[in-house]
Amino acid sequence: MEAERMKLYKEAGARIKALRIEKGYTRECMAAHTKLSGKFLYEIEVGRKGFSADVLLRIANYLDTGCDYIMTGKESIMNKI
Repeated sequence: MEAERMKLYKEAGARIKALRIEKGYTRECMAAHTKLSGKFLYEIEVGRKGFSADVLLRIANYLDTGCDYIMTGKESIMNKI
């Protein structure tokens, strides 16, 4: 169970990092806008730390994507409407 959770966080972190880079945002700028520390955001991106639903929502909003995409890599049909 723990290994599955860590795999989920690692994959979600990789998607967060990829989206951040794709959009041209620095980690420091994103951290400031999402009210996270740069260190914590780094640890999320590399999969070392998990995150709450609140943090997930702040990150998704900043990256203009859905929470479902960050967590699963798939977009919800609701995001396409």
